[in-house]
Amino acid sequence: MKKAQKKLFVFTRYPEPGKTKTRLIGALGPHGAAELHRQMAEQAVAAARALRDWTDTGIEIRFIGADDFRMRQWLGNDMTYVKQIGENLGERMDNAFKDGFSQGCDRIVVMGSDCPDLTADILKTAFQALEDHPVVLGPAADGGYYLIGMKQRVSRIFQGISWGTETVLEETQNVLASSGVSCVMLAQLCDVDRPEDLSVWKNARKAKAGDNSLSIVIPALNESIHIQQVIKTALREFPFEIIVVDGGSRDDTVQMAARAGATVIQALQGRAVQMNAGARIAGGDHLLFLHADTRLPDGYAALIRRILSGPAAGGAFRFGIVDPFFGRSLIEWMTNIRARHFQLPYGDQAIFVRKRDFIEMGGYTPLPIMEDFDFIQRLKCRGRIVIADAQVLTSGRRWRELGVFRTTLINQLVIAGYYCGVTPEKLAMFYRHMNYG
Repeated sequence: MKKAQKKLFVFTRYPEPGKTKTRLIGALGPHGAAELHRQMAEQAVAAARALRDWTDTGIEIRFIGADDFRMRQWLGNDMTYVKQIGENLGERMDNAFKDGFSQGCDRIVVMGSDCPDLTADILKTAFQALEDHPVVLGPAADGGYYLIGMKQRVSRIFQGISWGTETVLEETQNVLASSGVSCVMLAQLCDVDRPEDLSVWKNARKAKAGDNSLSIVIPALNESIHIQQVIKTALREFPFEIIVVDGGSRDDTVQMAARAGATVIQALQGRAVQMNAGARIAGGDHLLFLHADTRLPDGYAALIRRILSGPAAGGAFRFGIVDPFFGRSLIEWMTNIRARHFQLPYGDQAIFVRKRDFIEMGGYTPLPIMEDFDFIQRLKCRGRIVIADAQVLTSGRRWRELGVFRTTLINQLVIAGYYCGVTPEKLAMFYRHMNYG
């Protein structure tokens, strides 16, 4: 007796910015949308590989937007790659089934790559369902389907369907019913195609991350020049959430932050107060406090997870300044010496900590200045402060406007005053007078 031959077609596209997940570009930008698709597609392919390892199912990637070489570079050489052929999604899926059955397969499933809850177990269930039914469908919450399987080709279910609409599943079921073809339905899952679907991806990542989900808290006040770029850079690593806490901006900070994909809340003005407000609503297991003019390095999320998975109490990044000016290298060197050898990073180095530790410490002391210095001193009592081997880049606007010598002198005088017992209120008045006159 001939052994059953099963084949799984994974439909996806190459993650090219501007051409991938176009309905999400407004929320994430072209690069963010492409990065989200890349991660979801890799997760889908991982589920397909797991199924293959369990059941000896053949995998073929049906793709759009690249060539075989680039697809293999991206997803690996252990699968077959074929370009999708057809004028619409229905024709492309029908051609996949046609090719699979012509190769002698007797059970075929086609899956998409934008459903984060689609697992190898569900794929296995789909193939098992085809033992007793000619068609299996995985309904999506948006009215389409994330999976379709057949044990014999039924081309008419791909004809005359309003692809890309919320009636795709209903129309497909009607065609099956009118044709007398029985169908089994799997559990309903959610695709991620629209901005309102992003919570699905966020929740799926949190469940997968376990104790490693990351919330980024950004205190902001009149930061419309920098806020979108800072959020865009942070989104490349897909943190669990980004919370911008506005302290009463008079410019477009709030609107621009929301447009860039952050959750925006209001709080009384004051960096410590704003950061505490963001931390209170954060859902992540780790907290990263990011200044609105500071950009994170590539791979920052993995570095934070690795550091906080060990005995360290918290951490920060190496310090860097975006803008070139005389004395920049000296400032960076001095700051990094202080941070690494004395475990005294400041807020513009993106301090991170476990949320449970932050809560136990009572958060930031609501000081008008030196809140980061005070927090780090208390955090050191719980363990070592690790400086990650990657550099954040912050704006050099204060050094450019006031000069290197004046800015450095002001900072050192404030620190000296703090050590000498000068009240934070007086230090804040001095700082504002020296910086703004």
